[in-house]
Amino acid sequence: MAELPDGITLADNRDLRGRSRRPWYRRVLLLGVLALPVLALLNVFGQKPTSTSAAGPAASLSVTAPARLRSGLIFQVRVEVVAHRDIHAPELVFDRGWFESMSVNSIQPEASSESSQNGDVALSYDKLDAGQKLVVWFYFQVNPTNVGKRRENVELTDGSTPLVHLHRSLTIFP
Repeated sequence: MAELPDGITLADNRDLRGRSRRPWYRRVLLLGVLALPVLALLNVFGQKPTSTSAAGPAASLSVTAPARLRSGLIFQVRVEVVAHRDIHAPELVFDRGWFESMSVNSIQPEASSESSQNGDVALSYDKLDAGQKLVVWFYFQVNPTNVGKRRENVELTDGSTPLVHLHRSLTIFP
């Protein structure tokens, strides 16, 4: 029988003495890597839209948008306003969290005017009569470096008079 090279022993290299736990480390690590796509398939990391709504005596406001997203995703937001009485100067005011590290691909229909109110984005539309509905579609993309949790509140005003305030939040995963 030929001699073993230096540093090689039959007990360590053939019989694998002292390595009884190592297969379990590999198995746990493999299960951890496998868990990520399974959790993504179960929509833990986002893009499934959720609806949030609020109502007041003058109008109802609802937002359908994902509450959890992953960096780089393109997603759609639907904002619906139903007027219970005439609203002469409807304005949707969005928290800065809607636009922070996001790319706005499109807003349909376009607002008659856009402005900033203390860092929030205000979109003004034409008069809504009682019973009329305004639906606004936003198309966003999450910037790849965007990670964290933020507020995404929306407020409907009639000029400077607040009508309905809706509370939302968004979590963005890497």
